[in-house]
Amino acid sequence: GASFDNLLDALDGYYCAFDGGDDPTVDGIYPDPASGGYKSKDCGTVKPANVISTSYSYNEADLTPAYAARQCAEYAKLGLMGVTVLYSSGDNGVAGNNNTCLNPDGSQSADGKLFNPSFPSTCPYITSVGATQVNPNSTVFQPESACEQEIYSGGGFSNYFSIPNYQKDSVQSYFKNYPPPYSKTTNTYNSSGRGFPDLSANGANYVVSIQGEFWGVFGTSASTPVVGAILTLVNDARLFAGKKPIGFINPTIYSPSFTHAFHDIKNGTNQGCGTTGFKATKGWDPVTGLGTPDFPKMVKKWLELP
Repeated sequence: GASFDNLLDALDGYYCAFDGGDDPTVDGIYPDPASGGYKSKDCGTVKPANVISTSYSYNEADLTPAYAARQCAEYAKLGLMGVTVLYSSGDNGVAGNNNTCLNPDGSQSADGKLFNPSFPSTCPYITSVGATQVNPNSTVFQPESACEQEIYSGGGFSNYFSIPNYQKDSVQSYFKNYPPPYSKTTNTYNSSGRGFPDLSANGANYVVSIQGEFWGVFGTSASTPVVGAILTLVNDARLFAGKKPIGFINPTIYSPSFTHAFHDIKNGTNQGCGTTGFKATKGWDPVTGLGTPDFPKMVKKWLELP
């Protein structure tokens, strides 16, 4: 999508050209020939932060596999540069934006029955963040559940990208121990696709002020920057210790040494497409991922690494 490429254009000058990754039918043109359009070509002039948190997404089906793969390769390059890239997993459970689902022919509609995964959350080189909630009449010291107030944590499996090696054991364990109640013959979801989200954080009952009025906010657009802030604190601790930023974190957080670095979420679903979606379970699941970060344990683990 154009909004993602505007970011990538700023970071990578090679990506800015149409033969590099931009698509003139959806992406910006530099210089812009329109009246009042942006005339300069400053592609590749922005130095990225150590952690980039992004709270928007497309449906994977909005893009061609080639276009999504080219964007995903850019996120891999950022990871190699030591940048952690986070994307919100979506707020419609197993459905896509605007609660659209897939039809057997690959088109999208509100009446579709097949799960509609979110992109870039399906890219194996970013970290996808879902949403949890503190349950009604509970305290923050009691177990959370997947967010089921106002929004449903986006999650599922990619139709474009296969399961990455770092995630295979977790996904296979999920299917073995908690098989979803959907027949494989219906192709409701792609069981061989990259699973998401990877992590979660609270996505319910944030309070924001808009022109002096207070509003309650829900969504993975809130949980994702929370995880970004936590990982920034991890980076601060590592930099203070003379170490490098954590960069692309997925192979690390899925490793056995990080098993107890998260609060496992075992309750809740992410309904959509006329179904109950998937269930949060012990271990990784396509609702809340590995769970919510336990900061003291996470920072300790990362400080033990080179």
